[in-house]
Amino acid sequence: MRKAVRRYWSVVLGVGTLVFAAATATADSPTGRAVARAAPQATVGGLTVAEYLGRQGELHARLTAAMPAGALDTPVRVELTQQDLDDLATPTAPPLRIGVVKSIRPVNVAGLGRGQAGGVFEETQDSGFTWAMTISSPGAEGIRVHVRNFSLPDGAAMYIFTPEGSAQGPYQGVGRNGDGEFWTHTVFSETAVIQVRHDGPATAQDKANVRFVIDSVGHIRPDRPHPVQQDWPQDRCGNEDCVLDANCGSVAPANQDAIAKMEWIAGAFIYTCTGGLIADTDGSTQRNLFLTANHCISKTKDAKNVETYFFYWTTSCNGECPPWPSTPHTIGTTILATSRDGDFSLLELWEDPPSGTAFLGWNNTPIAYTNGADLYRVSNPNYGPQVYSHHEVDADTGTCTGLPRGEFIYSADVEGATDGGSSGAPVVNSAGEIVGQLYGCCGYDCADVCAGAGTNWTVDGALAYYYDSVAEFLDPDGGCTSPADCDDSEPCTDDTCVDGTCYNTWAACGLSDGCCGPECSSANDPDCAECGLKGDPCTTGEDCCSGLCHPVQGTCK
Repeated sequence: MRKAVRRYWSVVLGVGTLVFAAATATADSPTGRAVARAAPQATVGGLTVAEYLGRQGELHARLTAAMPAGALDTPVRVELTQQDLDDLATPTAPPLRIGVVKSIRPVNVAGLGRGQAGGVFEETQDSGFTWAMTISSPGAEGIRVHVRNFSLPDGAAMYIFTPEGSAQGPYQGVGRNGDGEFWTHTVFSETAVIQVRHDGPATAQDKANVRFVIDSVGHIRPDRPHPVQQDWPQDRCGNEDCVLDANCGSVAPANQDAIAKMEWIAGAFIYTCTGGLIADTDGSTQRNLFLTANHCISKTKDAKNVETYFFYWTTSCNGECPPWPSTPHTIGTTILATSRDGDFSLLELWEDPPSGTAFLGWNNTPIAYTNGADLYRVSNPNYGPQVYSHHEVDADTGTCTGLPRGEFIYSADVEGATDGGSSGAPVVNSAGEIVGQLYGCCGYDCADVCAGAGTNWTVDGALAYYYDSVAEFLDPDGGCTSPADCDDSEPCTDDTCVDGTCYNTWAACGLSDGCCGPECSSANDPDCAECGLKGDPCTTGEDCCSGLCHPVQGTCK
């Protein structure tokens, strides 16, 4: 059978390797594991939309008023080549490309007050100073700027803003990453102004201590029509007819308030995916956990510059396409856990999500073999507004090579569809609980987004499969806390209770060495012989020390 791949497939796979494998009845999680779940939670903290827009307006007015004369006259010009345009227009392995990174002749500032290449310097009446430069990238819908060797004295800060009104910052000290290197926020325009301000009083040493290099510009230009404020029926915000506006009808139990459009820079390109806030079981604190796909984000360097845009939707059913994001968003994430197995990445946002967002609950009960189970999703395809889709688990269809059922959930589209940029969007059950996140398509014509059941199937990484890898974050109070929690009269009912002995984590019970019992001290310990190590043959998870048996290869993971 010929296999094609939707343009947000994982980069791990190549089109030529995808063939259907027979459906199997392998269990999709270790047997005997206790069911765990978390309830949804409202966010605490974060700005409201009104507060965010108010601060943007105030900051923009202040920066505009302090612009040095002539700073807009000689911009650094960044232009895309035909090859750049071809790269954006050509479908590639996922995630979806929406922009390119262009190197510029470095603007090297090593102290202010002398001739400033690429910028304009002026002292201010309050005994402070301002320096500014302008970047113009014709055709860009958004701009980001790369800064390195960044170091500012106390009282000084860098900002990025546009003539139209977008303003971001401040960047202070050694930058938001703490190491002198960072990407700025995105500002949505083809013109961006970089401004350094010191409100005074500033000393000569303060001026000498302003140091940074600007060497690259990110140019966002999605390869799709997106005229701002154009009517949806004419343009559909770049989506196919089968893709449903999330503001049409009820999308419950898929909560729009938890979902964010993602954008980040990796290497020479700018990418987009979708992700969602996910709750933990500790209701006394808020941890900004965020779930997406491994094929979207898996590297620490990339995670640092991830931006998440919440509330990015149309204002009414099939209404006007929204302008570029003017709602609260975050920048910067940390990868807590990630793997190609189950194609997941659990991130932690560096900043609180906006007020009014919500954390989705979750359930680690296996669902990949529950034929006909309803699944629901909100995603942001094509770097556009939120869309809605409804799916039903199909436990009978064949599977694609490398995507075994159990590790992945196969479903048929019932309403709506997903597309490039939807990758990573959480999928929820009928109770609104996350059970996985979007990997992509398995089918005969994945290039056709609207091809329905019998041609294409939607594939999600299964939370039930990789739950052990994220349990310490999602269920921090779960498991045992003392030997009293372990009952010798019953077999181990919790992953951290083994033969009446309590372990805080699986690693403490020897799993990192390939062992599962309290007597095991190493992978070679004879007491471990009754469970299989990685690569050993298995038929169920009970055969493996890890509790995980690869359903296709028949070997322990």
